[in-house]
Parts: sequence; C-alpha cells; structure tokens
Amino acid sequence: MTRPGERLPAAVDVVVIGAGVIGCAIAAEIAQTRLSVCVLEAAGDVAEGASKANAGITSSFYAPPPSLECDLLNESNGGWEELCGRLGVPYRRIGALTVAFDAEGVAGLDRLEKQVRAAGVAVERLTGEGARAQEPLLSDACIDALGYPDEGIIDPVRLTWAYAELAARNGATFHFRAPVVGFDAEDGQVTAVRTDRGVVGCRYVVNAAGVRSGELSALAGGEEFEMWARKGQYWILDRDFGERMSRIVLPVPTATTRGIEVAPTTNGSVLLGPDAEEGVEAEDRGTAATNLGRIFEETRRLIPSISLDRAIKTYAGSRPAAEEAVRLRFDEEVPNLIQAGNRSTGVSTSPAFGRRVLALLGERGESTRPREDRVTHLERTPRLLLEADPTERRERRIEEDTVICVCEQVTAAEISAAVSCAVPARSVEGVRKRCRATGGRCQGSVCMAGVILLTANAHGVAPGEVGMGPGTGSVGRG
Repeated sequence: MTRPGERLPAAVDVVVIGAGVIGCAIAAEIAQTRLSVCVLEAAGDVAEGASKANAGITSSFYAPPPSLECDLLNESNGGWEELCGRLGVPYRRIGALTVAFDAEGVAGLDRLEKQVRAAGVAVERLTGEGARAQEPLLSDACIDALGYPDEGIIDPVRLTWAYAELAARNGATFHFRAPVVGFDAEDGQVTAVRTDRGVVGCRYVVNAAGVRSGELSALAGGEEFEMWARKGQYWILDRDFGERMSRIVLPVPTATTRGIEVAPTTNGSVLLGPDAEEGVEAEDRGTAATNLGRIFEETRRLIPSISLDRAIKTYAGSRPAAEEAVRLRFDEEVPNLIQAGNRSTGVSTSPAFGRRVLALLGERGESTRPREDRVTHLERTPRLLLEADPTERRERRIEEDTVICVCEQVTAAEISAAVSCAVPARSVEGVRKRCRATGGRCQGSVCMAGVILLTANAHGVAPGEVGMGPGTGSVGRG
C-alpha cells in the first residue's frame, strides 16, 4: 500500500477510481492476476461514502428479471459464507420478512411474490401467525408476509476494508486524498489519470466513484449521465434489544423505495432506517429530528417494542442515485473506460462486480488468469465478542486478553492489527471501521484514549496528531 504523502506510480495497467465497496471488490479481483492496479480515492480512507451509509444487508432479491441487477444478485448471493470466511468478515444468513397490514399490502405482496419467484430466489408465503413464529417481536397487526431465507446481514465497512486489504496484499496500491481532476487522452482513449497529487499513466480506467461518477465520466469524455446524492438517516439501538431480533423486517416496497426497515447487525445492535432525502449535497451527513421521528414511528409499526430508550446513536450518509440502477460495461465513447456503479445494491452485488470487470478485461485480450502466488485469505485476529467462551482458548498473547473497548469487547491485538495491516487505520474512525472499537454504547468515551495511543504508536506520531476521522486531520496526512 502507498502511504499518505508518497508519490503515485508512474503507470499501471488499471486505475480504479473510488475506494468504496465496488471499487475495492474490483481491485481485489484484478490484483490477483498479473495486471497492475492502483486505487485513487478522494477521501482519507476506504468506505467513506455510500459503503458506510447502508444497512449492511446482503439482498437475495431487489429487482425483477430480466435485469442486470437481478443477475448480479443471483451471482453473488450464494457465495457469502465462503467469501466472508476467507476474508474474516462478520456475516450471518438470518432471513428477512416483508410484512403486510391490510388488503393493499397483501396485493403488494402478491405482485412481489411473482417477481421474486421469477428471479429464481427462495421465498415462502406466510400468514401473520407464521411470520410471528419466525420473528416473535413482529406486530400483531401483521396479516400476511413473504419470507426470504437467503437474506443476510454483513459488516459492510469491514467487507470494503477486507477487499482493499486483499488487493493490497496482492500488490495493489491505494492512494487516499487523491481526488481525480482530469484525464489525458490519445486517439479517443484515456492514457493517464490526473489528481491533485500527480498523474498516473494507465491502459484502463474503472469509474467506481459513486456520486462523482457522472462528473468523472464527463471529464474523461465518456458517456453523459447524472448522478446525485440521496441521503438516508438511521437510528442505532443497543445490543440488549438487537439480540432479541431474529429477522430483518421490511414493509411492502413501493414503486420508488424499498421502505424503512428494521435490520439487526452483525455486532448485535439494530438499525432503524434509512429514509431517502433528495436535493442534498453528498457531504451532508446531518440528521434532523423530523426525519428521525418519522423513522421511529414507521419502524415501531413493524416492531411495536422498539423504544428510543435503547438508542445509542443517530447518523446519516449519502448514497448515489441515478436513473440507471446498475452501470457495468465499457463506455460507449471511451473504449478503455469501464463504468462501474450501483444505485442501491452495491454491497450485495460487489462479488459479481469484481468478477465481471475482470471478465470485461479478458474480452479485450488481457490475461486474467490468477497468479499461483496470489493471496486468497486474510488471517484472523481472535475476537472476544464472537467467541462463545474466550477462556477455552489456551494459547494466546497478552494483547489478546487486554480489552480496550469494553462495549464491543475489542482487544489490543485487534486494534494493533487494524493499525498495522496493509491498508491501515490512521484515525479513530478508521479503527472503528476495521474492528468496531469506539462503536458501542458509550461511543468511545471509555476506550478513546487507548485507541488513540495504539494508533499513534503504530504510526510514530504524537497522540495529539491522531484525528477522529479521515477528514479531521488523521495520522500520516500527506
């Protein structure tokens, strides 16, 4: 990995723009071949955009056939256990329920069930009683439901980092705070990508820039399309409530939205949200009492026992919106520019995105065979929170017994791994992304000092130089 402040490479085979979940998944696939790849990211770390502004659900169904989104979901969904096992990403296939409360909702379920079955996705029709047998917290007002046994929950930020870490260990370089400002071209093809930190020559460019992808396509002379930010707000409820839930619960979707949902997380908490607000700036992460109040009321209709007494945090983030749901192809105007974007299911389709971009390069005659010496697994650092009985482990280092973050049971060993890996954390937020420290009910009030000290020691700086997040003066800024 390139450290902040180091020079960009003179040239690579492939430049990937954007270190979100799609960009990192693509880089992870390319880096396992003999093609050279670098990733350019405007922010200071991976997963600073939509990849950390989602509910962490791996959808088995989202769009009806025939559609590219449906195909990508089908290609990705069956492999989550194997992929997350290799990369050490928290994942559970817990299933989901879409529930109806009246005749209009039942009619919506009828239409939805036909689409799901046409997509070849596992689904079962349930009575209200049958749905409550799967999720006892579900409202008594539910009269009908669809059950999706193959829906799962995942840590989307950890997934994004894991893709990046795998890519870096296979030779990819990551360059943060390197916003793309232009392109060089010759004979209609991009020959170099310009950033405010330097220029990188290339033979191919992958545009995985999320909200900025329309702007960058235009800069490269490619297809013109509009991308805009759609902000979503969330509540996070504490683990003592979240661990009582056994399913993801959703309302009947409308023509424009999947709806505000109740989603357990892999660390035991519960997310309420998101809503969808148009006409905002991509950097707008403010929350509003009116939005949060509406989210609370809509989710309480699904699960009446939801109480804000258990709330530990609210937050907001933007995701890219566009008329075209999924964009995965060579550009029609610039032959060596690959457009790679997803409006709603970036996490859920990321495995297929990586493989399909690699296939596109193969269609151009590039050798995409995996190297024999490639890295395919990331080693695991033992995590107390995921162990049934940590005392049963006999051989372990003192760092594995030293708990820094009490709420999330994160040890010094986990934090040390987060700040010393190939794509390391350089801020408090960076540590939280990789191992959950500071992400629990106290939001870092107990463990912040320990996290800062370990981060500072790893990067050879004073504790006062460790920022809260990539945008607030994080360690090693270039």
